[in-house]
Amino acid sequence: MTETEFIEIAEATLERLQAAVEALDDDLDVDRQGNVLTIETDDGFQIVINKQTPTRQIWLASLKGGHHYERQGDEWVDTCTRQTLSQALAALLTQKLGRPVKLSC
Repeated sequence: MTETEFIEIAEATLERLQAAVEALDDDLDVDRQGNVLTIETDDGFQIVINKQTPTRQIWLASLKGGHHYERQGDEWVDTCTRQTLSQALAALLTQKLGRPVKLSC
């Protein structure tokens, strides 16, 4: 994938994730500053998702750990766990919100 393709796909991914999290209609603070999407719960727990152009990856970080995602087909897949980015984000939000979260993105 070229750098231009990566930037386009990663940007669209961050936009979809932001819209999906905002649509949950929970007490989540969702903020986008350039390449960084930050999601914060009312107890101060933060999830930070950002694109890493040099490595062509999207990274997700929280107090639960950090993960690197590479594009495989139509998905961003964790380089270690093989879980998709949307699955990992949904699992973190499910744990923090105390109810099942499914992201449509």
